[in-house]
Amino acid sequence: MFETSDPKQPFFVTNKVVLFPNDIRILIKLYQPLVGATAIALYLTLVEDFNADAILSDAKGIYSLQEQLDCSLKDLFKALHKLEAVGLIKTVLIKNEIMGQVITFRLLRVPTSSEFFSTPLLASLLKEKVGVTTFHNLSHTFARENKKKENQVNGNKSGRDVSASFIDVFRLPGQEAISPSLDVQEAANENQTHSVAKASVNEHDSIDWNFMKQQFAIYQIPADEIDKKREQIRGVMQTYGLSEQEFVDEALPCLHGSYELDMRLIEHTIAENYRLDGTRKRVKQEIHNDKEKKTPANIEDLNSKQQGIYQAAMSKSPSEFLYKLKKEKGGFVYASENQILNNLHNQYGLPSDLINVLVYTCLSFKPGLSSSLAYSIANDWLQHGVATASQALQYVAKRRGNIGGHKQKRYYTNKRVEKGTDWSKKKSKVDKNVSPAQLKNFFKNLEDKNGMK
Repeated sequence: MFETSDPKQPFFVTNKVVLFPNDIRILIKLYQPLVGATAIALYLTLVEDFNADAILSDAKGIYSLQEQLDCSLKDLFKALHKLEAVGLIKTVLIKNEIMGQVITFRLLRVPTSSEFFSTPLLASLLKEKVGVTTFHNLSHTFARENKKKENQVNGNKSGRDVSASFIDVFRLPGQEAISPSLDVQEAANENQTHSVAKASVNEHDSIDWNFMKQQFAIYQIPADEIDKKREQIRGVMQTYGLSEQEFVDEALPCLHGSYELDMRLIEHTIAENYRLDGTRKRVKQEIHNDKEKKTPANIEDLNSKQQGIYQAAMSKSPSEFLYKLKKEKGGFVYASENQILNNLHNQYGLPSDLINVLVYTCLSFKPGLSSSLAYSIANDWLQHGVATASQALQYVAKRRGNIGGHKQKRYYTNKRVEKGTDWSKKKSKVDKNVSPAQLKNFFKNLEDKNGMK
């Protein structure tokens, strides 16, 4: 697949295709829903751009196609790639000593409707694009038209062919009939042309499916299982950028002797393990770089409480440190918390002392160790160059507003709690100096204001 951002890129059309009215109809009705109107316009434009007398030096810049189609260069190549995929155009990149790099377009003839519907990939894509109802209508319409071109006579196929042969009707000199003369051979060579190939789906695939089948065959996975789930496998490989061998290696832990590929489990496993080794190395490298770039935090700058946390973080393993904090708070450690510690260390490569301060920070917000909060804080520290336990303690203190002047945003948001009024504690105030006449006037004025009279 070729694409360039240079509008002056030269192109050359190498052959001519003769289009009949039925070809145009097939292009519009069957191919346009697949490739779009711009692609069909590009195909027709290239058909008209062919010049039998042109040579390679006459190649025009691709901007001329942009002008005719009134589209961007990106849209032009997007349309071209669709035409290549369905087999209407074959693009070849050549290098010329004078012209440099030139792209040549070989046009292929439009298949008949019966050939189109006999190609499963094209027919399936058309059904996906236009819907089942429209797809059936198109199929029935073209089928009826094809059948009208020929009258079916009962017994015609089983009848005897009694047509006259060439030899029965015409006579040639004996030698000429056996071996054509030199004049006839020269005429044949002179009129020899390359017939325009029929468009066919470009099924060139960068994935080596045979290699993958061989690898899975070792584990009793049949080849037809690979074929059946080819599109799912392709999607996973493209999403995560996996090679054939990498996909096989990732899928092996998901094989449980059923002779089938559990794609849901494979996708989940790959999503969990995606680039763990690369992530671990990158995190370790970032921590190393941060240690090199930043001046090490002075332990003496920490207050007594922070120094105590620092000493414990440096001397204990993450699991021991978590158990110590939970015990001090009167709580207990559950399995998922240890799993988080394991992920932080083994999958993401954080050092033990940094994990310990991370645990302390999380537990100062919540009673338990939460994966979402732990990963969020770890990401924040890495993005701000926090690489050691002492740096983490100072950074957390600064965020809490204890250091650095103004208060900064916390890792979580405190919920605002509205306090209700305890009316049992409220006592009514009675003015004993109000006379009956004043009270009567008050109610009279209230009635007048509200239209109660």
